[in-house]
Amino acid sequence: CVVGDPDQSIYSWRQADIRNILNFEKDYPEAKVITLDQNYRSTKTILEAATTMISANKQRKQKQLWTDNEAGQAILVVEAYNEKEEAQFVVRETDILTKRKTFDPGDIAVMYRTNAQSRALEEAFLRHGIPYRLVGGLRFYERKEVKDALAYLRLMQNPFDSASMARIINVPTRGIGDRSVEELTKWAHSMNIPPYAALQLLANAEEPAKQEDKTESPFNARTVQALAGFLNLINGLIEKSKNMDMVQLLDAIMKDTGYKSYLEEDEEGETKWENLQELRTVASEYKQMMPEEGLQSFLENVALVSDVDGMDDGGEAVTLITLHLAKGLEYPVVFIIGLEEGLLPHQRAIDDDNESHDEMEEERRLFYVGMTRAEKRLYLIRAFRRAFRGVTGANQPSRFLYDIPRNLITTPAQAEKQARLNLSLQTQYPKPQRIPWGGNAPLASQDAKPAPDYKAGDHVRHATFGEGVVVNCVPNGQDYEVTVAFKGTAGVKRLLLSYAPLEKVV
Repeated sequence: CVVGDPDQSIYSWRQADIRNILNFEKDYPEAKVITLDQNYRSTKTILEAATTMISANKQRKQKQLWTDNEAGQAILVVEAYNEKEEAQFVVRETDILTKRKTFDPGDIAVMYRTNAQSRALEEAFLRHGIPYRLVGGLRFYERKEVKDALAYLRLMQNPFDSASMARIINVPTRGIGDRSVEELTKWAHSMNIPPYAALQLLANAEEPAKQEDKTESPFNARTVQALAGFLNLINGLIEKSKNMDMVQLLDAIMKDTGYKSYLEEDEEGETKWENLQELRTVASEYKQMMPEEGLQSFLENVALVSDVDGMDDGGEAVTLITLHLAKGLEYPVVFIIGLEEGLLPHQRAIDDDNESHDEMEEERRLFYVGMTRAEKRLYLIRAFRRAFRGVTGANQPSRFLYDIPRNLITTPAQAEKQARLNLSLQTQYPKPQRIPWGGNAPLASQDAKPAPDYKAGDHVRHATFGEGVVVNCVPNGQDYEVTVAFKGTAGVKRLLLSYAPLEKVV
């Protein structure tokens, strides 16, 4: 007996082979096939959307799933501006759902393709005091590679930080074993100085004969050479930290220490490198500051975020989980973030030139698994711009979004015909309004006014806010909402056209 769903085969990297089930009837022609086609979990809308989306795959068995569940709400498709606004939207919507007592925090899951994506979510949940639990992994700032990088940065700010030095003195390996580190610590303690000062003493041209006996080095020549090499490395990076911005400094650490090469020998090296590139994204927020000020501010901010304890301890909490780990689970509310080309589907699948498109089909199955975890509500979110793998740029929407019937989806502008939040909440939680395809919103009200003469890129002038550029214009009930990026301190504003005194600037 074999039980399985080829539409949920997502572990080829663990040597799982979808052909085992696709070819089962051929290998065992007398086998009886029983199709389990009733879905007891999802609404009709979610089930139809997922079924239509996965039907584009060729490596599958055709089946028509059905459910006795209600039709349910339309799937909410959201385009945020960047990963921060993406996380803020999730937090805002979670806050609404739980404060209205519609759902409990434990009913909600946020799913993503790569571990590195959890960072922006974690920070948003922490800042707004909403409990969360991270499934199947460590919190972002608790991951070894991230802690290693931060230890190097702390040494740049304060080379006398003994804990940070002990962490990375032999990471990557440089011939300084645990015994040598222990001897260095004891030697430094005997002289009542920090290990960094002991290293300086060791490298000093003065011979120990001029000092007391306790200052004599306990190391052999080989260890002295290794310790001196580490000291030169740290001193060189400290000098660079005085003239480099945070991104340049982090890049210099990765290069000078050989950390990237070190990760290439790790079977999870790609995931760990993505986490370091996400740390680089955080560092980019401090690029414009003076080097020493930027380093201090960066480390202070990281400390504030990483030192928050107990956000997932006791009581119910929102689940943060990768799509791979979500298989077999179910939640009343599911957010899937990062629906962009290069992320979901992953860039590896896009680059795969295999004629059968095995990797792309598996990425589609992964998205299908995520969609079908949702019982009642499903949110599909992408960012217009995202800093990922150390690169910031505009991203195309995931090709999978185009395979979802538009009659099954809605957008924030359509779902919120009347403001659900007061002005203060709107300021606290920016509200994305664009849709992933960049065109006019589907499902527009038949009674809406004719489309206004405004489109993305138009230059406009407002009597109060001055000149700006139109970002988007979407229906909002009987009106239209236009998003404009104004020059200067006015920033981005969302305005109802019937009230906004806008004029085009030619």
